[in-house]
Amino acid sequence: MIKHFLVCCFCIVAALTSAAEEDSWQKLQKTAKKHLVQLIGIDTSSPNPEEIKAARYIYKDLNKHKIDWDIYIPAPNRANLVARLKGTDSTQKPLLLISHLDTVAAGSDWTLNPFKATQKNGNIYGLGATDAKNYTAIYLALLTWLKDNAPAPQRDIIFMATSGEETGSHTGLLWLTDEKWATLNPGYALNEGGGIIRDLQGADIVFAEAATKMYMDIKVTAYGTAGHSSIPDGESAVYSLSQALAKIAAYNPPSQLTPTAKVFFQALEPLQDTDGKTTLHLLLEGTPQEQQAAGEVISLDPFFQTQLKDTLNPTVLAASHDTSATSGEASAIINVRLLPDSNPDKLLENLQQLFTPEEGIVLEILERPQLPFPRPMDGTDPLFASIKTTAQKLWPGSITVPGISPASGDNEFLRRKGVITYGLGPEMDPTVQNTTHAANEFISEHDFFNQLKFVAGIVFDFAYQRDLLPLTVPTTVTPTQEEPKK
Repeated sequence: MIKHFLVCCFCIVAALTSAAEEDSWQKLQKTAKKHLVQLIGIDTSSPNPEEIKAARYIYKDLNKHKIDWDIYIPAPNRANLVARLKGTDSTQKPLLLISHLDTVAAGSDWTLNPFKATQKNGNIYGLGATDAKNYTAIYLALLTWLKDNAPAPQRDIIFMATSGEETGSHTGLLWLTDEKWATLNPGYALNEGGGIIRDLQGADIVFAEAATKMYMDIKVTAYGTAGHSSIPDGESAVYSLSQALAKIAAYNPPSQLTPTAKVFFQALEPLQDTDGKTTLHLLLEGTPQEQQAAGEVISLDPFFQTQLKDTLNPTVLAASHDTSATSGEASAIINVRLLPDSNPDKLLENLQQLFTPEEGIVLEILERPQLPFPRPMDGTDPLFASIKTTAQKLWPGSITVPGISPASGDNEFLRRKGVITYGLGPEMDPTVQNTTHAANEFISEHDFFNQLKFVAGIVFDFAYQRDLLPLTVPTTVTPTQEEPKK
């Protein structure tokens, strides 16, 4: 009878604890969603982001929770905000949670108000919903929850919201690394860049961005005869440019199996059918010729192509601004994203060899990546271990793998400072267009709340070394289980 009574009491306590924990998650989610809605409503779009407005919103909330903060203003109306929860063990390097406050400009093709969060069909629409006000909202909600509900972490947790990431970070992280880094000095960082690919060939893939591609712009210029458009003379710079772009479009860079890509495709190999395993085996273990052949097959998938090849995309065209006149010059900007091991000058040389001197096509690098490029993360550090541990709790049976982000961003600058940095993100369906930088950008509430849980779980594991809230379904004690006798 006593034993039965104790078991019943334990079940009641467990149920109450479970309800309290679930209530804590609901409060945390509600707070994060409120921040996302409010931040979307603050216009921090390029070309004049004025991040100071978003920074004010953040520090007012930090004040409510008695969290100290610093604000750094490198130019009028541009702002970077930093807050810190102090840890108990100064020998452990701080964990940085970083996001940026600026967004790209809102295009004319938006059908919703980009500066007002629209909630419908389980989605939150607005400029910055995925890049990167969702990160800022999550970090702010989590930091204040930890301050109010948790003991001090073992290591410092730094929250940083930066300026100007969309335009090169010259008022943001680059400026901070030059001017204020000695006061920050994180050892590890979580930022944007990765994502959760659900049910890819039978398993969930947790893609942790471990490297970025190098950014490079190449200008292609063609020359012709300027004159009145009513008298074509056959020497059109625009026609010459279009022919040059066709040659560049047909250029197929060779596949390169970087160490990061090798780890990525090794993790995917067990998920393949027989043909897929054969192709990946040739990529991973074959002769150079076999690797190239396998790389061509794998690169038919646009995302996998980004892991194996340099990519080239024309972005800006320029010629005459007068519809009744031909220009003596026409140009295009080719945006290039290079693998971490690529040689920018070699790629330029390969493109130059597509043209004869008689064609008069001039290629020049407008923006060159800074070499040497920082070493990619290899997934052997304790932060990656926490990412993997947390992923298993949220997506049992998932595969966590480091990979290369097709884009560029602040992670490069962090790695140059020796900070072990991974990019994470919300769930993403590879069959659906990514709305980042697109009209009517949105994130689903489901994905947003899972992103919150993922970040929180990693912070719990890495900075506290224990779950502060359960990420899995709580277990309950049944009457068949023995309880300690009292």
